[in-house]
Amino acid sequence: MEGKKILSSSVIQIKNVTHANGTVSVQFGGQSIEFESIWLRDHCRCSKCYRSDTFQRVWHILEIPDSKIAVLTFDKDHIYVTWDDDHKSIYKSDFLIQFDYKTWKNKLRRKPVLWYGKKVAENIARISCNDFLNTKDGASAVFKSILDYGVALIENVDATVEATEDICKALGGVQHTMFGGMWLVHTKFDHADTAYTNIPLATHTDNTYFTEAAGLQIFQGLEHTNGSGGETILVDGFYGAQRLKEEYPEDYEFLTTFEVDAEYLEDGHHHRYSAPVIILNENKDVKQIRFNVYDRTPMAFASRKQCRAYYRALKHLSKYYENPSNQWKIKLTPGVVIAIDNFRVLHGRTSFTGNRVLCGSYVARSDWLDKARTLQLIE
Repeated sequence: MEGKKILSSSVIQIKNVTHANGTVSVQFGGQSIEFESIWLRDHCRCSKCYRSDTFQRVWHILEIPDSKIAVLTFDKDHIYVTWDDDHKSIYKSDFLIQFDYKTWKNKLRRKPVLWYGKKVAENIARISCNDFLNTKDGASAVFKSILDYGVALIENVDATVEATEDICKALGGVQHTMFGGMWLVHTKFDHADTAYTNIPLATHTDNTYFTEAAGLQIFQGLEHTNGSGGETILVDGFYGAQRLKEEYPEDYEFLTTFEVDAEYLEDGHHHRYSAPVIILNENKDVKQIRFNVYDRTPMAFASRKQCRAYYRALKHLSKYYENPSNQWKIKLTPGVVIAIDNFRVLHGRTSFTGNRVLCGSYVARSDWLDKARTLQLIE
């Protein structure tokens, strides 16, 4: 959309334009893109059809005229169309070139860098609080790390809930849930959740019982006294899914189609949602992992075969996530905030003794991706 950049592209000159049977073929050098007449009319950018101040169309889709091209001319930078209702439209070459389908689909996403094991620690961003909050380069490094690896670290943060909240706001904003906005994790059992104990936690994603899980999981370790253990465990959910696809394709197919039911129950709250463990986009690439062995509900199955497939597939996937060689363990200490992509990276912890207190929050996926787009890291 002109005025509202969809995809970055250099100006490419138009070499030739032909139209027949309601289709316009535009040649840009050796590349040719076809546009339907209704698409062109819908994307007219004159002031009668489009508001450049709001970057929105004027007309409802039902009001798009079913008109035909009466006259079409072009130069190296523009296509000029007069429609059979005498409406006139002008299309710039750098606007049209964006809509080659393959290029458009690829540039709307940033391909994740799959990882396994502790070596990921060498690649993820470790940015000071001051640089993250006050410089574009610092912020870009953090969001790029989350996009590429699903994890980033912000260092030299005051060991307080308030300072952690400032980081959450800069990451997109605090997402409020039944746990609150900012919250503490300790062994006082404030909620009916295994996280509020000192036993080991298997790697998992949060909120499988929500219609949309939180986008980022944020933690800072505020204190750990009179004890040991409690290391945070991270594993790339996308890597595990890829391994499953390669080694157990039938199980992979099952987990991309079968909806696993998840539930959260405590006094005053009852969340429940069903979805595949591995969620794919229209290109069949993994876009989300919803995996939590603790939140699964009792389920009925359509057949013995389906029941067996459920347990077999979940066990095979879980073996990748619980394999120590695929995991990265990190001790969360005061002054370091970790941001985890909850759509991709699973987190867990080892058991611990003593008084261990974390603070943290969630950031909605829409909100942190909004920040990444304003930094021009994704389209």
